[in-house]
Amino acid sequence: MDPTLQAVLGFFTLLFLPFLGVLGLLKKRALPWILWFTTFWTVLGWLLLDTLELDDPAREPLARAWRTGVLLGLAFFALAWLLRRPKVARGLKLVFGALALWAFLRALYLYVHAYA
Repeated sequence: MDPTLQAVLGFFTLLFLPFLGVLGLLKKRALPWILWFTTFWTVLGWLLLDTLELDDPAREPLARAWRTGVLLGLAFFALAWLLRRPKVARGLKLVFGALALWAFLRALYLYVHAYA
């Protein structure tokens, strides 16, 4: 696969989605951004993967980045939505916030390790 495409996929999968997740902890307005980007990522990735042959060697890295992005996006959307609920306990919000921050830092480490 083209190294530039790999870096772009890595950026959006490993940095942008977790950044939106951390942003979701700080502002209410991040929820629509997370939903919009996750929907965009899901549809665009599905269309791109649909155009590739099943035995194409470029398909597996793209499919892995797509699945990771979809799962991260859905997880961060659920997390941001749950944290906006008034009945969720403060301690649970703190644990979820720590998990989102850990996911972002881990993704940043993986991105720097893979592409720097």
